[in-house]
Amino acid sequence: MYLSVLYIKDLKKPFFTYSGLLNVRSLLDDLRVLPTSLIIENPGIGYKPNIPLPLTSPIIWISETNKNARSKRYVQALTDFLKDYTMNSTQRELKCSEGQLRPYSKLKPCFFDVKSLGTCGKAPYGYTIPIQPCVLIKFNKRLGWIPRYYNRSSVLPRTMPNFLKKIIKKSDKVYIWLSCNGADNIDKEHIGKIEYIPNPGFPIEYFPFKGQKDYVSPVVAIKFKNLTPNRLLTVQCIVWSSNVIQPTSYYMDFQIIIGKKLSKMIGRTADIIRNSLKFNALQM
Repeated sequence: MYLSVLYIKDLKKPFFTYSGLLNVRSLLDDLRVLPTSLIIENPGIGYKPNIPLPLTSPIIWISETNKNARSKRYVQALTDFLKDYTMNSTQRELKCSEGQLRPYSKLKPCFFDVKSLGTCGKAPYGYTIPIQPCVLIKFNKRLGWIPRYYNRSSVLPRTMPNFLKKIIKKSDKVYIWLSCNGADNIDKEHIGKIEYIPNPGFPIEYFPFKGQKDYVSPVVAIKFKNLTPNRLLTVQCIVWSSNVIQPTSYYMDFQIIIGKKLSKMIGRTADIIRNSLKFNALQM
C-alpha cells in the first residue's frame, strides 16, 4: 500500500486506468489520515458504476436489450453506492449554508440529498430502454484540501469549455466546476448530449474534508442522452479549481459502449496497438 500511494504521488495525477481486478482507486477513496510525505497534492474524482472486465480496464458496457445481466449489475452497483448517502443521515447537517466552506472539524458533515440527482438517483438509472445511462462522478476525499473556486468575476482558464464559461458567468452560486466530453475528436463526434444533474459542479460546502466519520463526498450525475451505439467511447472529465495548477493533467477518464460488439472492438483496438508497436520498432 505504501508503494502504491507513493507512486501516485510522484505521478502527480489523481486518476489512472488500471487493468485486471485490482481496484487501487477504491483503496484510496476512504483514506482518512496519511503521513505528511504521502498526502497526494491534488484531490481526485472517481466514477460509478466501475466494474472491471477480465483483462481490460473497467468499461461500462450496456446492452441494447432489457434482458442483459450486465446492465442489472450496473444498476445494483449504483444502488449499493448510494446506500451510504442515506445511512446515518441524522449524523449529518441537513441545512448547510450554501456556498460556504466548513473549515471546522467539529461541525457535522453536510447531508447530500440523493433526490437532487433526479432520475440518476434511483433505479434503473437510465440502463434500460430507452437507454440514457447515468454515470455518477464523485469527489474523492482529500484531507484538508480547500478549493479556490471560480465565480462570475474570475478570469477563467483559456482551456475551459465555452459552455461552462457561460454557466459560470451567469451563476450566482459557486462550485468546484466539472466538464466532461469525448477524449478526442472522434469521441466528441459520437458522444451526443451530456446532461449534468443537478449542476456541472461540486458544492463547496462539502469542503474541506476533516476526517469526519459520516462524511459523504458530493456527487454530480452525468446523463448520456444519445450515445452513438456500437462505438467504444472514451469520456474525459475535468475538475476546475484555480488552485489546481495544471488542469490538463487533472482529469479522469472512462470508457462506455451501448451495443453487442464490445469483444470485436477490443480485438480491433488491440490489433491497432500491436501494429503501432511493430511500426515504431521498425522506425528505430
